[in-house]
Amino acid sequence: MNNPVTADQIHQQNRREKLSQATSVEQSRAVAEVQAAIVVAQQRPRHEPEAMAKALESCRQLAVAEGAFYKFPRGGQTVSGESISLAVELARCWGNISYGIMELARDDDAHESEMLAFGWDLETNVQSRQTFIVPHKRDTRSGPKVLTDMRDIYENNANSGARRLRECIFRVLPPYLKEAAKQTCYD
Repeated sequence: MNNPVTADQIHQQNRREKLSQATSVEQSRAVAEVQAAIVVAQQRPRHEPEAMAKALESCRQLAVAEGAFYKFPRGGQTVSGESISLAVELARCWGNISYGIMELARDDDAHESEMLAFGWDLETNVQSRQTFIVPHKRDTRSGPKVLTDMRDIYENNANSGARRLRECIFRVLPPYLKEAAKQTCYD
């Protein structure tokens, strides 16, 4: 017995084909963008003394120095370190660095997102990537609270992603750049 194809089935098939074409176009665009960034990085390599001078001059600015570190209490201790703002500013000054955070998947039933943070020095091909799961929860004094508001989930993901991004950027930058920048910000 043949089951006739319904209009709805035809519509869904057409929608899948369009989505598949859109995905293919986006993948091709992303590949071309990465290839172009690598070519530009090779054609315009950084001049390390200039990049270092630019980073240190930036760290002498009060707005940069004030935002260069974080500090907060946790469990009777103080947690502190270099901020995402400092990492991003150093990547900007160093040049030819690609970095970012992406939400790879969201599972609203499981109340979590799969995220990716990455840093990539396009000249040296040094990369750092972290894939991680972010629960859609916030710790409160009365225990964890599930987040359902889209803005709360976005902010929770961005906050968690920023910490991983900071580490990815610092892993691809030379350690001497970070240390010189820290000292300059303190001065």
